[in-house]
Amino acid sequence: MNWQQMALAVLAGAVIGYITNWIAIRMLFRPLTEKRLLGLRVPFTPGVIPRGKGRLANAVGEAVGGMLLTDEKVVRHLLQPEVEEQMRGYLAGGMANVRESGVSIGEALGDPGGESPVWQELTDQLAGVAVKLARSEASRRAAGHLAREAAGYLLDQTVAAAVDAAGREGILDNLEQLPGAILRQPAVQQELRRRLAVQIENFLNSPRAVGYYLPGAVREGIHQFITDQAPRIIAVVEQYVNSPGARRAMQERIEGFFESTAIKRFMNTIFQFMGGGTDMLTQRLAGEINRFFADEKNRAEIVARLHLLVDEMLEKSISEVAAGLDDAGKREKAAAIAAWAVDRLADPSITAALTGAAKEMLDKSRGRTWRELLSQANPTWPDKLPALARRLVENLWEGDVLTRGVDALVRREMAAVWQLPLSRVLDLLPENFATDAGGAATRLYRYLVQKQVPGLLRFIDIRSMVRQRVEELDELQVEEMLLGIMRRELTAITWLGGLLGAMLGVVTVTMQYMMK
Repeated sequence: MNWQQMALAVLAGAVIGYITNWIAIRMLFRPLTEKRLLGLRVPFTPGVIPRGKGRLANAVGEAVGGMLLTDEKVVRHLLQPEVEEQMRGYLAGGMANVRESGVSIGEALGDPGGESPVWQELTDQLAGVAVKLARSEASRRAAGHLAREAAGYLLDQTVAAAVDAAGREGILDNLEQLPGAILRQPAVQQELRRRLAVQIENFLNSPRAVGYYLPGAVREGIHQFITDQAPRIIAVVEQYVNSPGARRAMQERIEGFFESTAIKRFMNTIFQFMGGGTDMLTQRLAGEINRFFADEKNRAEIVARLHLLVDEMLEKSISEVAAGLDDAGKREKAAAIAAWAVDRLADPSITAALTGAAKEMLDKSRGRTWRELLSQANPTWPDKLPALARRLVENLWEGDVLTRGVDALVRREMAAVWQLPLSRVLDLLPENFATDAGGAATRLYRYLVQKQVPGLLRFIDIRSMVRQRVEELDELQVEEMLLGIMRRELTAITWLGGLLGAMLGVVTVTMQYMMK
């Protein structure tokens, strides 16, 4: 064997080794789909990678999720000093950008107008929680207890101390403005009308006598009014009886009486024949009425009857007086009276009168306590006032006014917070909040990484996510991915096949030479 044959044998081995490895590597990816010949599947089709893409996806998912991105390794990486430093730098830069931009909280969250379902849901949830807390039995009892204690404390304060502490001018201004301002609120007017209507309706159904609700001075005043005004009333009646209108009315009644039946018409004919028609009867009737009222005994009897009528009325129960009204009528009448009363209370002249009386009382009673001041009006009031304050507050807790007020307050404050510049919120943070390595931001970051990241990774399920993403790739993308990772290695394997083939050629030539 000459050297040309030896070189040809080595070259043939190298080419065969190179081509063999190239074909083997090519068959990892090609063909992409199954090939058939005469209805039979051609062996080794599709290629190894396309045929085993599911196994490859599982293997990649297990490698990434089970070995590379485990909970411990991710947490350890995020807690490295350089990563924490990057976090602090990013946070400090973000806070600086927010301060410079002047964006509001709503703008930062992508909802400047507060119209997103998320904001609406958050507001509804907060309002619901606030209303639930406010309407709870514990809150009601606490508010009632606080109102009672506050009322007791205020009763023992002097008028001067309370006025000076609050500012006399300010109190006087509030006295002038507060009643009208309160009564002008539609919700207050509605609630006041409702409560007054209920009380008036209960009053119309009361079994107590009318006189029970009237002080003795009022009853005496009514009787004195009758005594004083009875002569004038009788004089007015006399004047009316002698007026042409009254004479015509009496004459029409007399004529109507005689025209009602045949016998009466016959009697009227006889009276006219005798010269005594309806005119004469009218004059005689009016004269008799005047003589009746001119008699002092009759006048005294009328006055006595009026006094007796008033006493009888005062002894009747309220329900008897209102017996002409059914339940619906009483309810309607109570609502009308309540509306009238609320309108009168809002009248500026009434509020001015109340304000003037309150100012005069404050100036004259500076050295007294509120307890002493109320005792002058009614000795039982100071003892009843704390309990009354507690009941009022507890009753308020049970009404719809509190619910509407708390709900409106939460929504108004949420709208204001949504428009609040985010820089105002950041100004509440410590100056070195974002840059201090041992500060609150770093501690919060470490807490979140240690407590929340493991759960987040388990929730994400990296294994399943990676496996799904790999399965979604088509065969060409899988090939490109693997070649991007192993292109040099596969090329080296191809050339290694050529080298091994060449070495086998050398071994073959050597063995042939030794055998000769």
